[in-house]
Amino acid sequence: MNKTNYQLFTPGLILSLLLLLLCFNAGARDKGDKPNVIFVICDQMRADAFGAAGNSVVHTPHLDRMAEQGAMFTNNFSNSPVCLSSRISMFSGKYTSETGVFSNRYPEETHLVFRNSLPWYFKEAGYRTGYVGKNHTYQRAELKNFDDVIIRGREECRSYSKYVPPFWHSDMFWPEEDCNPGKNTRDAINFIEQTDDDQPFFLVVSYFDPHPPYMAPSKYTSGYCSSEMVLPEYIDPEQLGPRIATQQKALHYDKITDTDLKETMRYYYASVEWGVDEQVGRLVELLEKKGIDENTVIVFTSDHGDFMGQHRMVRKGMFLYDALLHVPMIWYAPGIVQQGKVVSGMSQNVDIFPTLLDLAGIEVPGFLAGQSLKNVLVKKEAEIPAERKIFAHATYSELPENYWNNPEPYFKPDSDVPFHTRIERLTWENDWRTSMVRTAGWKLILSDTHQPELYFMDGKNVEKKNLYGETEYNQKYQELKETLEN
Repeated sequence: MNKTNYQLFTPGLILSLLLLLLCFNAGARDKGDKPNVIFVICDQMRADAFGAAGNSVVHTPHLDRMAEQGAMFTNNFSNSPVCLSSRISMFSGKYTSETGVFSNRYPEETHLVFRNSLPWYFKEAGYRTGYVGKNHTYQRAELKNFDDVIIRGREECRSYSKYVPPFWHSDMFWPEEDCNPGKNTRDAINFIEQTDDDQPFFLVVSYFDPHPPYMAPSKYTSGYCSSEMVLPEYIDPEQLGPRIATQQKALHYDKITDTDLKETMRYYYASVEWGVDEQVGRLVELLEKKGIDENTVIVFTSDHGDFMGQHRMVRKGMFLYDALLHVPMIWYAPGIVQQGKVVSGMSQNVDIFPTLLDLAGIEVPGFLAGQSLKNVLVKKEAEIPAERKIFAHATYSELPENYWNNPEPYFKPDSDVPFHTRIERLTWENDWRTSMVRTAGWKLILSDTHQPELYFMDGKNVEKKNLYGETEYNQKYQELKETLEN
């Protein structure tokens, strides 16, 4: 560069450039005070159903990458074993014992209102709010409070048929582009692209998969082989309690073959790959393309889990076992969250509400049941206290006293209601209540009509033997019982 060119950079010009750069950075910091938020909820995904969680069979490269570059919680739990009550708990920030919604049936006198629910706080803070996909949370009048809403249920081809068993699995026979996973993702992408650059957004993306019927296009299902599937160690439900033992027999799960179980597992994993992992990957790709990934928080979880082979059962039920409560939770925000952090402390889905508010700099209200995990996410050494306790609740009903004298037939020609739905209708009423307290090492379940269930979890997520009544564990039982009742 010659002398003349050097003279172009006068002291005044250099000062002006520095001031411009400082203003730009200040603007970036101001915008960074309000990170974008994407709350991704899938349906019925177990905590061990992706690669980063230790599963060597399922193909989930996008979730694995998010876990490796973000924070993964390995002991995260839903506060309910079924969709409606779990989702209302997450969006209200309250336990089901506080919301009054314990099952998939809305009590007439109560419903989730938008005001004071999670997205309301973001809307009040100036965010553009959106909801895409499965609802099963808000009533129609409340959904109108979102700035943008596109609700979908399951595809018609996934409607339950009276001709299929409760462990139904099948290739998706609709064209992939006509199926809801891709549609929901496209709508989420449109919402993000149509949001002004100077306005932060809060977006719920709710996917149906891997909820049964377990389905995916053949290009995904063909990637799994039944012989690769490893069935869980069989634990006789009689060692847990009479209610789950009765449910196993009533649904004929005690007669399910290894072949059917492995086939169901194969389709379940394909559904996770297609309906969840592929879709979340497309959202992350868009954020990176737009250059907003470092100012966007993605939290990923499921509303509840699935037995998926445990006790030779599949699907869900009104039970408070880890198969149905232990769910994934990943926080991905490259510019905010500690990279590659694995958190083994006890967390629960009601923690999502206060954590998102805290990360966004929004005041956290005092009525929330969960606790903010912000410090755990942003500070390398911060951990969840070892003594943390979590809670879950549900209701249930019993099979009729004379049920085994006249059980439901597997196929009922005069009814279009599938067999498993008929059994659910007998056992999913809000007749009785069951509640759970869980620590890292112990679990206690109390139920209105059955004896307590006390389990030593040994750092695992499978209940093996009910220890209630054994003298050496009386003190632990009393301690947990007092905690749960309080």
